[in-house]
Amino acid sequence: MKKIFILLLLYIFCTSMYAFSAVQGEAIELGDVFDNNYQNLATSRTSSRSLSAVERIFNGKESSISGNVLRQIGYDQFNSSYSSRTSITGKYDGSYRLSIGEKVTIYSYGDSVDIMAMSGSNLLPPIANTEVSSNGSLYVQGIGLIKAENRTISEIENEINSIGSRKYKNLKVRVTVASGSEFSVFVYGEVQKPGKVYISNNSSIFDALSAAGGVKKSGTLRNIKYNKKNVDLYKSLFLGEDDGIIVKPNDRIFVDKIGEIVAIKNGVTVPGIYEIKKGETVNNVVKYAGGFLATTQFAEVTMASFDRNAKQRMARNIEFEEAKNTQLASGDTIEFKELFAGVENVITIQGNIKHPATYAYKEGMRLSDILKSQDELLEETFINQAVIRRVTGKDNHIETIPVFLREFFAGMNDPVLKPKDVISIYKSTNAQFVDVYGCINTPKHLTYINNMTLKDVISDLKFMETDAQDNEDTFKASSKNGNFKLSVEAQNSIKLIPTENVAVEITSALGKTEVYYLYDILINSDKIKSIPISPEDKIFFRTLRNNETIKTVKVSGFVKEPGVYSFVKGLKLSDMLLTAGGLTDEADLRGLVFKRANLKNKQTEIAKKNNERDIKLLESRVASGYKQDPGEQKQKLDMIEKLREDNDIISEHYNGQISLNIKSNNIKRISRIDNLEIQDGDDIYVPRLSNHVSVIGEVYNEQAFVYHRGAKAKYYINEVGGYTPGANRFRIYKVGVNGRAEKIGLTTPIHPGDTIVVPRRIAGNDYITPITQTLQGLASVFLMAFAINKW
Repeated sequence: MKKIFILLLLYIFCTSMYAFSAVQGEAIELGDVFDNNYQNLATSRTSSRSLSAVERIFNGKESSISGNVLRQIGYDQFNSSYSSRTSITGKYDGSYRLSIGEKVTIYSYGDSVDIMAMSGSNLLPPIANTEVSSNGSLYVQGIGLIKAENRTISEIENEINSIGSRKYKNLKVRVTVASGSEFSVFVYGEVQKPGKVYISNNSSIFDALSAAGGVKKSGTLRNIKYNKKNVDLYKSLFLGEDDGIIVKPNDRIFVDKIGEIVAIKNGVTVPGIYEIKKGETVNNVVKYAGGFLATTQFAEVTMASFDRNAKQRMARNIEFEEAKNTQLASGDTIEFKELFAGVENVITIQGNIKHPATYAYKEGMRLSDILKSQDELLEETFINQAVIRRVTGKDNHIETIPVFLREFFAGMNDPVLKPKDVISIYKSTNAQFVDVYGCINTPKHLTYINNMTLKDVISDLKFMETDAQDNEDTFKASSKNGNFKLSVEAQNSIKLIPTENVAVEITSALGKTEVYYLYDILINSDKIKSIPISPEDKIFFRTLRNNETIKTVKVSGFVKEPGVYSFVKGLKLSDMLLTAGGLTDEADLRGLVFKRANLKNKQTEIAKKNNERDIKLLESRVASGYKQDPGEQKQKLDMIEKLREDNDIISEHYNGQISLNIKSNNIKRISRIDNLEIQDGDDIYVPRLSNHVSVIGEVYNEQAFVYHRGAKAKYYINEVGGYTPGANRFRIYKVGVNGRAEKIGLTTPIHPGDTIVVPRRIAGNDYITPITQTLQGLASVFLMAFAINKW
């Protein structure tokens, strides 16, 4: 009977603990209740690190590669420990501090509790409710008074367990905050877990949103509706300005969709994506982002915006004084440049030396001011050569200057140093070299440096044409004291090769050869920096072979970045102009010269066929049996000879130019017809804006004039003294900067760069003179008839 009674007590105890756990809204195993704090059991899953729809707008493929991903700011500030379940005990974790009057529930378990419960003792109950008294103490049955005010739940648990371990065997205690100070509110809209949530007294809107799992990244942080009020969380998140709103029972909170968004990429404490209100400026976003970093150069800011007319994102540079008050639009990106953080006036000595160091540069400093004696070198130093690497020229290319240490220590060579010089001393066992030769002006035997790239090799080279440019053996240079000389062919050559016609072969010490084309790598500065050079590499420059046709497009004239660009199928004329950096302030897009290589070939081919046809026709007439006048026959023979001479130079008369009718100096306003799709070999030239008007032909003083805004053709013709007697004033033409001619009248508007042409009156085409003469004749007849009649 006694055994049955004990089993019954154990059953009741276990089922009551399970019942308690079921109150939480789901069945929680008894072990979980004590091994994990209840309030942490229902935390939401960790949010996915994948980009949201808003974040994808500002993050391209390069962001995922570099790891510099822009994230929406503010959404990770919500307390993930809140629970949206209907539990009244789900809010408090171990770091929560108790206040006077707060009620707590104490759960006890262990051998001592089990034995006392079976014996019917209430000395140490499994569940006990108590509260923090007015003097800040907490009475725990079977333990005593515990100091509780302003202490965390974890600290109280530890003290109870410490005291209990001295009184009872294997006692364990858990403390939770009871339900007396909690109430429900309703949270709707763009939150993780909309619906009824439970929060405590003195909770803010932020606490309620945290209890709902936080705001989704599709939701607003700037326009949250609370009891018909609009709440801006940015005030508390970034400016520390709380509205002081305390949520009350049964209040309703609605989170609307996110508003307009912008991104600030760098230069601030917290780069990221921010939500803006109408009228907010760059200055506002910089404040939200924590202000500028010390390295930010904020004199100028780059702003990229969506241009719906051009259907793409367009960037522009703006002075910060103007930009900081510029109103932002949704989708704008803000980017700052960094101040140059390197030290300019220093000299660095490194390598196989006892005291590598950096020295402040002084005017007139020489190598002997830094490297005073041979004793400063470590053992096994490569005494034949050290290297000074120097930044020179406007393009900051690297110049490598060899220094022969034997001569230097003998006082024969003490080079003058310049700011930012880096002096490298090499260990003899580590001294490695790179051979550079081919169709270049200065073959080299370079000392290899760490992280060497093709840019270090190519910075000061010129490419020259020789008779043996494809013969590698011809370019083998001779060595004397480390100085390499040109081969005979290269020394005698004076003709330079365009960079786009040069290839480079890099052969490793293992014999593997990689081929690169300079037209490709020089227009892509990042690519040339990424081509590594290894010790003992042989770098051979040569001209392109017949089977190496390179597809390019040339853009020259008054564009910001003229050059030869890789041909990309599908690009249009406007795309190429933007690729070249856009127009300069002096450019005249209306006069753009567009030449197409295959059109020139076609024009030349047609002209040659017509020429050959004319030659055959004349030859057949000369060879015919028809009696011809000797003078006429000689004329035909001379014509045949002239046509044959023209046939040899006929290609010089054609350039493949396509006449375009561009009427605006705005790239975006090029018409669909004139915005040609680019082909391989196209040549685009943008001329300088002309501010004059020329008048030529049958006028008294052929001259050019400064363009007069609004003036008509009559104004300029009057300025040159009017027509000559031989002028055909009824057939005046205007030739625009685009080469197109049109017949005009005296009231036709004239534009900058136009040329007015007044042609000569040609007999047979002058209709006015015969009419005038006829009228004069008729008048004479009538006058004679009148005179006879009177007579």
